[in-house]
Amino acid sequence: MLNYASIDVPFNLRHTCWFCGEPSHQELTFPIQESDYITHIPLAIPACDECRTIAKGTANVMRAPESIYDLKLQVKNALMKRYAKHLGIGANWTKEELEETTLDGTAFKGFTDSAWAMYEIAKQRADFNGWDLYVDGMELDILDDTYAFEFEGKKFASFDSAVEFFLRAESLNKYLFEGLVDILGQSRFAYALKIGRLYTGVSRREANEILEEIATQEADRKQMLSQEKLHNNLKRVDAESISEVEIDGVSVPAEAIGWLYREASIILKSSSSRKMPSLSNMNT
Repeated sequence: MLNYASIDVPFNLRHTCWFCGEPSHQELTFPIQESDYITHIPLAIPACDECRTIAKGTANVMRAPESIYDLKLQVKNALMKRYAKHLGIGANWTKEELEETTLDGTAFKGFTDSAWAMYEIAKQRADFNGWDLYVDGMELDILDDTYAFEFEGKKFASFDSAVEFFLRAESLNKYLFEGLVDILGQSRFAYALKIGRLYTGVSRREANEILEEIATQEADRKQMLSQEKLHNNLKRVDAESISEVEIDGVSVPAEAIGWLYREASIILKSSSSRKMPSLSNMNT
């Protein structure tokens, strides 16, 4: 049987969930059973009912958490997934816009009255970072080496989790957004999200037109980067390092080779300055 150590709780955070900051009246024990992968001592952590239930469910997933910080990331992601629509309110509205909105119908009136409060509660829970881990006044030496994809201040358990979250939170066009992510990849996720936010209500045909243009843009961008890299390499060639060469019995003087390098550099620089196509003229 595991011997769990209760973590120290700051006075101002008594009865507070370590995972989300909500009121807590019980502890979560981690790990549930002995594991060769977990290197820190078994811990008892204050947790609200919802986070405690989520955490218990992680024991049945394909990849069980390997540390208390890994568990925290999985719980946070489950909360963000569950309350994605609430968190999306802040992306689509400001508090002032909701207050000034006059929508007909009882349902709309109830939405405008409670929407911002729902967003703030969900955001506070998602943003809550807990506190440093101490037991009996001694800080625990636990390395937080969990992998996370971080974007717009949020930590996601994986890149796919981020894609799923923004699809749900902002009601993006699934076909278009997933296509953008496939073309642009993780490194250009911000651009994929920017385009996805602009074109939420497009048809499949219009989405295909956008994806085709983005694919062309991306191909041009990669070509320009390749040319720019070659241009910079040519610029770095030291004239004194160029020597005369002989090709098929014909001597090519160093000056001619140097001139060729300079001309190639100018041509590449001119080529890489072309503007990429824009989506601004597309009718949606």
